[in-house]
Amino acid sequence: MLMSPDSPWFRLSTFGHAGTTTNEYPKDSDMVESFECTKTQINKYKLTLLKPSIRALLQSNKISIRMDARGFLSLQYMIKTEDGNTCFVEYLCAPDEDNED
Repeated sequence: MLMSPDSPWFRLSTFGHAGTTTNEYPKDSDMVESFECTKTQINKYKLTLLKPSIRALLQSNKISIRMDARGFLSLQYMIKTEDGNTCFVEYLCAPDEDNED
């Protein structure tokens, strides 16, 4: 995952046996309501750790994505309930550390 104050601003990439995919989102995209970034960050996260958050993603109306200076990822999902109330689900994930000794 890349976040940058300059283009491409926000990039999601993954790779596996079937190949590689990359999606870039400009800060003025219709999907982006607000974008704030002062320093370029590139962090890796294990897909197996992010996979449980997909259930909340499927139910969400809006999503907030944040990374702190250490690379910790916060995914906050805004979900409208059947009775019209709004609730939030937050998912936190530590970055994958490279063990290069």
